[in-house]
Amino acid sequence: MINKKPTFIDLFSGAGGLTEGFLNAGFKCLACFENWEPAILTHNHNYPNIKLITKDIRKLNKKDLISNKIKKVDVIIGGPPCQGFSTIGKRKNNDFRNSLIYEFARIVNLLKPKIFLMENVRGLMSPKMNNIRSNFIKKLNNFGYTNIISSTLCAADYGVPQLRYRVFFLGTKMKKEIAFPAKTHSEENYEKIENFIRDLEKDTKKLSNHIPMKHNEIVKKRISFIPEGSGITKKIPKKYLKGSRSDFQNNSIKNFSHIYKRLHYKKPSTTMVPGHNAFPLHPKLDRSLTVREAARIQSIPDKIKFFGTRQDQCILVGNAVPVLMAKKIALNIKKQL
Repeated sequence: MINKKPTFIDLFSGAGGLTEGFLNAGFKCLACFENWEPAILTHNHNYPNIKLITKDIRKLNKKDLISNKIKKVDVIIGGPPCQGFSTIGKRKNNDFRNSLIYEFARIVNLLKPKIFLMENVRGLMSPKMNNIRSNFIKKLNNFGYTNIISSTLCAADYGVPQLRYRVFFLGTKMKKEIAFPAKTHSEENYEKIENFIRDLEKDTKKLSNHIPMKHNEIVKKRISFIPEGSGITKKIPKKYLKGSRSDFQNNSIKNFSHIYKRLHYKKPSTTMVPGHNAFPLHPKLDRSLTVREAARIQSIPDKIKFFGTRQDQCILVGNAVPVLMAKKIALNIKKQL
């Protein structure tokens, strides 16, 4: 008897971090759901054989799913847009994107999978988000998913060279105990980014999305004063701490900006968060990371190509669930199925 692959759909699939992880764990993808143009282009190039449904999820109904031959699925996964919950900037209770986690719950109710997995920023666990979080769980409880666990997981604990913390919700109607995978790494043996990106120092042509930013001379000089593993320091001459653009010349460069944090080869990176078209600084070179280097730190394989403007590509990579982490969660879900 041949065992069939367990099936899944990926809501808000973005660059496909969760999708790739589940595929690598031996799942079959019935469809992905995404309506942001750069993500659509990225999906169609990288996963031409996986159906992509681009309809606004708020308008998606049972008839749409049936017409796309999605009647039954083992697992529903997804990471709804999280800007309303983010710890960067102000959290807004009235941000319409906050309601998209309820849409996730609604699709779970329409298809009634055996297990669901939802990923989001840890800001969702803040006291300000208590009502949104409890209403989300309450909806799922009413749909019969009374066995739900949640946890804030660090990607570095699963072999990803990045101190990235995200909250995951795992739920099922099954009565048996469910769990997240055991950690495979700890602070003593976290992966170093050196093992993931050092070979890219000299290779700027062969790989897609590996185009260094063209920083102006003031910015390059400013970066040159920042030591490996450090940020803006008092050693930088004041003339290099003013904005280099004509509309920004009277503004001082602030040390809190991750853009001026230089990574350390012998350590995991900070969270890959794109800002102003740029990721954190390269450990050795006087520039920010390329999109490809950031993707490597996200454990996204080189075969995956990203589309859109540079900012779009940065957002696609920065929002993705690290593939290696996704795979380990998927393997654990596979056992529980």
